[in-house]
Amino acid sequence: MPDPPATTNVLLDVPLTFDVGVEVTHAPMVVANVGGTMTRLIVDTGSTDHILTRELADRVGLGSEAGEPGTDSVGASVPSWTLGDVPIQIGDLDFTLQSVVAITGPARFAGWGIGGILSAQHLHPTAQVVVDLLDRRLTLVAGAPSDVTAWVAARSPSVRPLSLDRAPGDSTILVHAAIDAYDPVVTLLDPGGKRTEFAASAVPGLRGLRPGSGGRGVGGGQTLGAEVENRTLRVGDATLPVPNLLIREEIGIAPGLIGMDILRGTVLVVSADEGQPVIWFVPTDGQVPGTTAREERHGTV
Repeated sequence: MPDPPATTNVLLDVPLTFDVGVEVTHAPMVVANVGGTMTRLIVDTGSTDHILTRELADRVGLGSEAGEPGTDSVGASVPSWTLGDVPIQIGDLDFTLQSVVAITGPARFAGWGIGGILSAQHLHPTAQVVVDLLDRRLTLVAGAPSDVTAWVAARSPSVRPLSLDRAPGDSTILVHAAIDAYDPVVTLLDPGGKRTEFAASAVPGLRGLRPGSGGRGVGGGQTLGAEVENRTLRVGDATLPVPNLLIREEIGIAPGLIGMDILRGTVLVVSADEGQPVIWFVPTDGQVPGTTAREERHGTV
């Protein structure tokens, strides 16, 4: 692995894991210490906030106040509590997560040892956050964005960078993308999402041939729609195959969502600065790895 440029400083470099005991999820996670308790936290660019489960918050003695109900990825209302700023440790680095929200954890979270969700782009106020879904690493690098991009390119020669302006919306990672010859729409890059989904309004006239479903929201509901095979995703100057596109009537945050069926095998570089472009490293051969049978069976977070 090449050394980073002298103008950069690697603050954190830890594994991303998908294993939860004998099962595998689709969502990347890191191991963190929250109030002396080790837990898994999902690394997600599709979350506006850092989220801990109410169960973990109560276990480690975090004070909470009732908050406004939130909305999960399937549009369900989710009761929430505010926890304020919460210190955690990932690897050897201490963080203070700001304005943390608590929710009642999905039933599977407790058994899988998952204590919450990290909003990756809000993990550090200034560093570039490298969510490497190819080599399965989470890295924080302080330095000029161009130097960080060059380092990732040298480290991962099988992928090439797309520089994508962030689309207007909330503080998730939103860009513009399109299916086939349709017009580009605001699209969420979402490692927390199991599969790629577009709203029916973004692909007028395109209809699925069979019912399909995606992952579950944290409120327990499941995404439902219709599947269309063998479509093409256009983003920046890249085209990527989408073997099974899910078309839904509505998608909460944006009309498009790129999930782990496409993001697996790619690298995302994001930051808290919404004026900076997102750097998405995609395969140089224009192909993306498929979901393994094990992940297809168990990847339901």
